[in-house]
Amino acid sequence: LHCAAVPGTCTTTPCECRRPTDHKLELHTPEGRECWACAEPGKEYQFRVNALAEQMAGTSVSWWPPSGINCPPILWMFMDWRAVAGGCPVIFGYMCMLFVCLMIRKAEEATGGLIPWTRVAPLFGPALKRGEVWRFISYTFVHLQFMDLFHNLLTLLDALDVEGTPAIVLGDGSNLKCGVGAKQNFMCYPSIGLGSAHTLGVALLSAAIGGMCSTWIGFKGVFTGASSLGFGLSGAIVALYALYAGAELDQTTSVQRSFQDWVWLRLIFVAFHIAMEWIRGVSQRDAAGLFSHTAAFASGFGYVLYFLPPMGDGSLLPSDRPYVVPCAYDSSEGLVVGGAGPQCVRLFSQLYEYPVPTVQHNAMLLFIAVVGFTILNIVVLQRGTDSKEAALLAGMEVSAVCVRKPAGAQGARPPSWRSSNLEGKDIILWCDVMEVSNLLAPAAGSNFKPFVEVRLTDYDHKRAPESLAAPPAASTKTRAVEGAVKLDFRECLFLPTKFNKATFVQIVLLDASENTAGVIVGAASMPLHQALRFNKKDYNEQTLKFSVVGDGARVGAGRASVHVVFRSLDKEEVPRLRRRVEKELDDRRYQLRFHEHELEALTTVQEAGGIQGLPDINA
Repeated sequence: LHCAAVPGTCTTTPCECRRPTDHKLELHTPEGRECWACAEPGKEYQFRVNALAEQMAGTSVSWWPPSGINCPPILWMFMDWRAVAGGCPVIFGYMCMLFVCLMIRKAEEATGGLIPWTRVAPLFGPALKRGEVWRFISYTFVHLQFMDLFHNLLTLLDALDVEGTPAIVLGDGSNLKCGVGAKQNFMCYPSIGLGSAHTLGVALLSAAIGGMCSTWIGFKGVFTGASSLGFGLSGAIVALYALYAGAELDQTTSVQRSFQDWVWLRLIFVAFHIAMEWIRGVSQRDAAGLFSHTAAFASGFGYVLYFLPPMGDGSLLPSDRPYVVPCAYDSSEGLVVGGAGPQCVRLFSQLYEYPVPTVQHNAMLLFIAVVGFTILNIVVLQRGTDSKEAALLAGMEVSAVCVRKPAGAQGARPPSWRSSNLEGKDIILWCDVMEVSNLLAPAAGSNFKPFVEVRLTDYDHKRAPESLAAPPAASTKTRAVEGAVKLDFRECLFLPTKFNKATFVQIVLLDASENTAGVIVGAASMPLHQALRFNKKDYNEQTLKFSVVGDGARVGAGRASVHVVFRSLDKEEVPRLRRRVEKELDDRRYQLRFHEHELEALTTVQEAGGIQGLPDINA
C-alpha cells in the first residue's frame, strides 16, 4: 500500500512511499488518529501545515484573526515565533544577536570595562585609519539601552516579509501564507520575499553603506544602533513591491485575489516610517543619522535592482523573476511589445520602465562611488586625524585596538585591546550643581552658610575618609547661600583634567559660617567614568546621597542629597560653547533693552495723559 502524496491527505493504515526519494511523515488526523504521508524533499512543511490546519479548524486554539490581511508582519512573532524562526531565519537570528549583544554591553558595565565591547564594536572614524573595517558592520549590534534596541526590533519585525512569509496557521485553520494549507484563505499574505541569502546581503550592504556615509559628516563621531539595517530592509521592501506593482503581477498569481491595493497600503506604511525618521532627524538636527539612514534605504533599494533576486518561493508566482518583462518601445509602426526585445523592469507602473542593464550599471556606479569616496575620506581628507584618538561612549572608551608596537619596545606587552588610547587625554568635566535637598533647618541662633565643592581625586571617600583632608588634583566650588531645607544653586562648574579610570568625583558640602574656607559636613563620590556615562543623551543626571562628615548630623547631612548633571568637553569644544553662551547673552540683553524702552515709552505716555483710563503701571 502506497502512502498519500498530496498535501492535505494521509493514509491511516501502514504504508510505504511510492518513490524511494520521498520522505515518509507521521501525521495525525483531526480526530487524533495516526496517519502517514510521503513528501518530496523540501516539501515536508506543506504536509505538516495542512495537518495542523485541519486540527485547528473550528477551534479556538489561536486568538489571532482568521484573515491574513489583518496580521501585519509586526505581529507574526507573537503569533508563532517558531514559524517565524523557520520562515525568516536571517531577521530572526539578527534580532537574537542584537539582544545578546545588549547583554554583553550590560556585562561590560557591570565589570567596569573588563569586556572591551564598546572599545571594538562602534563605528569610529579614527579607528578606520588602522584598517578596522569590521566596524562598518559591528556597529549595528551596539545598543546602550533596551529602549534603543526596542525601537530597532520593531523596525525589523515590520520588515519580516522582505525575507518571506512564514506558514502560520490562523484561527480558522487556514494559513497566513498564500498557496499553503488545505483550507484556502482569501485574505492570505503574499510571499514575495527575497529569501534568506539575499536578505542577509541587503542587511550587510545597507549597514556598511549607511556607516560609510555617516563618517562623511562626523568622522570623529561614534555611531551605534541597527537603524541603518532597518532602513536598508525597508528600501528592499519598497523595491520589491514597486516591481510587483509595475509588472502587474496580480494577473499571474496562482491565488484568486488581487494584491494591488494591499501593495500600495504596504508602501504607505513604509513611507510613514521614513517620514517620521526625517521629522526626527530634522527636529534633532541629526544630519549624520539622517544622511546614513537615507543612504541605507537607497542601498537596500539598489541591491534589489542590481541583483534582481527571485521573488517569493514559488507558492504564489509561476517563475523566479516575473517582474523582468520585455521592453515596450516606440517604432515607426507605433507601440510594439516583443519577447525578442531587451528586458526591462517597471517601478510602480508601466510608465516607469527601465532597461535591466542600465539599472544595474547605475546601481553599481553608486555603490562604487560610495566605497571610493569613503576610502578617499579616510586616507586623504582625514590624513590629519590621529588614529590614536579616543572618545567616550557612556563612560566607556571607543578607540582603535590595532595599535602599533612602540619603537624600541622589548619583551612581552599586553594585548592591544588592553592598552588604552583614552588614558591621559585632556578633557573638561562640566558639572551643573542644581540643588541640595532634605537638609534640616538651622536651629535658632545657629548659623549655616553652605556651599558645594566638586573635587577630582584618586580616592573614594567612603573607603579612605582621610582623603577629604588631602588636596585634590582639581577642584572648584559654588557660591555660598543661606542655610535652608532646600538649597538652590544652579551653577555650572568646569574642571580641566586628564581622563583616568581610577579618578573619583567628590561632591563635598561645606559650611562657611565660621570661616571662608568652609568646614566639611557631608560628602558623596562616584568614579569619573561612571559620571560620564551619557548613553544616548549628552549628559548624565545623577542624585547622590551625602554621607555625614564631622558635625554634619546637626544639619541633616546624612539624609540630604545633591542633584548634579555631568557633561564632558574636549578642549576644542570650549571656544564653540563660549561663543554660543555669548550669543545667548547678547540676545537676552537685546530683549531686556527692548522691554525697558517699551516700559519707558508707556510711562511717558501715561504721565503726559495721552491715554485716558490707563491703569497705573507702578501700582
